[in-house]
Amino acid sequence: MSRPPLSVPEPSPGTKFGALHHRDYRRYFLLVLLSATADNIEHVISYWVIFQAFHSPTLAGFAVISHWVPFLLFSVYAGALADRFDCRKLIQISQGLFALASLSWAVLFLTGALRIWHAAVILLIHGGAGVIGVAASQLIIHDIVGPERRPSAIRLNATSRHLAILLGPAVGGGRPASASPTSRVCSPR
Repeated sequence: MSRPPLSVPEPSPGTKFGALHHRDYRRYFLLVLLSATADNIEHVISYWVIFQAFHSPTLAGFAVISHWVPFLLFSVYAGALADRFDCRKLIQISQGLFALASLSWAVLFLTGALRIWHAAVILLIHGGAGVIGVAASQLIIHDIVGPERRPSAIRLNATSRHLAILLGPAVGGGRPASASPTSRVCSPR
């Protein structure tokens, strides 16, 4: 004896991507996609810079850990900051720290002044920026779309982050391995 299939209510038309009906969320979605892609590009390039400059497996391991450990240790605190302060300001601070890290990599590597302690500090700044930005970006979704469109916005946000995880390393590692370090870091293509 077979049972009838369970009926799962389908979302009403237009709700699967309903968050995109909000002008502010469309902008936010594109900026999250751009920012997350840039972050993943920077991961590839910073790991490459570390390898080229130091040939240190320990520092390479620290590079990976410095990105994820702040999330494990400070996500709750970053969430509390996002609850207490303006999420837009926290996202701006986070993006400013990401830009500072990127600029520091470029300047120190291209001038030949990059030392191990510089790399460690830059990696910690990058990890801290990530944990502050993710907490605030999750909370701001509700402010942009409200409770009705929040599930759609969360799905789209996850999609943009995973798309960035796919695109970022492809773009960051897209240059031929034989390229010079300067052309690899500075080239627009």
